[in-house]
Amino acid sequence: MKFTCVLALGAAVGFAATANASFLIEPYDIDGTEPPGTGSANFSLGGDTTAVSGPSTDSSAVGTTSTGSIFGGNGGALPDTYLYTYTPGIDGDNVSIPGGTALNDDGNFASGLTAGSSGTYNVYATWPHTTNVSGGDTLYELTDAGGTLFSVLIDQNDDITAGAPNPPGEDGNFKGNEWEFLGTVTLDANTTYTLSQSPSASNSFVSMRADGVLFELVPEPTSALLALMGAAVLAARRR
Repeated sequence: MKFTCVLALGAAVGFAATANASFLIEPYDIDGTEPPGTGSANFSLGGDTTAVSGPSTDSSAVGTTSTGSIFGGNGGALPDTYLYTYTPGIDGDNVSIPGGTALNDDGNFASGLTAGSSGTYNVYATWPHTTNVSGGDTLYELTDAGGTLFSVLIDQNDDITAGAPNPPGEDGNFKGNEWEFLGTVTLDANTTYTLSQSPSASNSFVSMRADGVLFELVPEPTSALLALMGAAVLAARRR
């Protein structure tokens, strides 16, 4: 039984690894020659934020290419706001991350599926290691013309000091320098989606940090189950 399950899992992973791409949006330019906030055309500033600080250290999350990250902003009456837009059918994919690649230390792995079509997507964000984000938890909201699809609050500060032994019960999640999972959502290829990032408590010099966000197509739950079942049947027949 264990032998069959292993074969099934391997077949499913192999199926997912036939292509490898996701869509990456980085707020800072890739060569460091432009002002902060002039990176991807899919990145912009929202609310009354017109400028950000940086460059700061870049994240080492897999797939990133920028030479720096941004932080804070000059928001006044409204929270500092970063905006990332994605239209699957137009933007498609722009970064190759082979299927099975670890995206973080929480158990999320790259699917290896080519983005750009309608389907289920995992959404991630990354920033460098930090302990001085002071705007409170960072709010990420994904919206379309119909409203909010998901909303999540994340403490961007590291749980523990990088390089220090993990305390009892900790999984070594430093948050920075990896792809932090934000949520799973069903996207339509012809719809434009906006992921907003803002501090939940207050604007400050380091109200939040950003190095990039990632939209990754993942198998539909039913498809993944069928792939596993099919592989299991095939393995049983070969015994």
